[in-house]
Amino acid sequence: MKRCGCKWWREINSVKSSLIQSRMSRGDMAVHGGINQDRKASRETIPWRDNSSFVATFYAILTAMVGAILALAIVDPRIERNWYWPVGLLGLSMISFIWGLEKCGEAIDEDDIDKYLAWLLVYNLGSVAMFFGLATYIGLHFWPAVDHPSNKAGLPLLIAMLAAATVTSWKWWNDILFLLFANQVDYEAYREELLGDREAERELDVIIRLHGFFRRFQSKEEERKTQSDAESFTRLKPSPIHGVGVFAIRDIPNGTNIFKDDRSEMVWVDRTEVQRKSGEVRRLYDDFCVRMMGNMAAQTDLIT
Repeated sequence: MKRCGCKWWREINSVKSSLIQSRMSRGDMAVHGGINQDRKASRETIPWRDNSSFVATFYAILTAMVGAILALAIVDPRIERNWYWPVGLLGLSMISFIWGLEKCGEAIDEDDIDKYLAWLLVYNLGSVAMFFGLATYIGLHFWPAVDHPSNKAGLPLLIAMLAAATVTSWKWWNDILFLLFANQVDYEAYREELLGDREAERELDVIIRLHGFFRRFQSKEEERKTQSDAESFTRLKPSPIHGVGVFAIRDIPNGTNIFKDDRSEMVWVDRTEVQRKSGEVRRLYDDFCVRMMGNMAAQTDLIT
């Protein structure tokens, strides 16, 4: 009996233990699932971390592009006297992109936004160096050389390219100045935007403004075309004064040209010639021609 009882008790305990372990396992899975979901939700609400794949791809494209230009500059004999300007700037740009890519990856792995912002400064410096490296390379390539002493385009082209580099890199200059010298309130606001704790402010640059202008223009043009009667202010009706008259069908704003789309010419027809006509042709003249000084004025598309 004791053995049987012990066996029965052990079986009960075994079943209870299995149930407890199963519940604990389900509980652990639920806890871990909740943690994973929280982490996933957290990742979805942090813009700077969500855009990491785009940042890495962009860094890689810039690095490849700068590397290709740098390779051309190194072997270009036309810049052998001043090679250090384009090669130095392009080399600085390439190193900045490679180093920035690695450090931004570390910042994402460490979930360190301050590290990310610090190396974002290096990326902006690399971008500025890329624009000026390309500008100096193009300018020096066409600089007057021993084999081309009559080339007069060198200095003006170099100045133009440096001006273009300044304009195109202006956004990155502003980002550098912001990251270095912005007041603490604005800097923290930007930091909160990247963390997803604050709604990002929309930046309206020149391209966005131009796009918005053309879209508004197109929308108004389509609206004008769909409203065929929007600029209809008058209609023709029989008049006891001249036979046919122009009558307003809505209020006409001051200065409105009510006949701006009318390109028809008027011709004068002798009334005796009209009187010789009969039927619907005669009625057409009587209804739509203007009588004046014994003659009748008709539009050319009416009588042709």
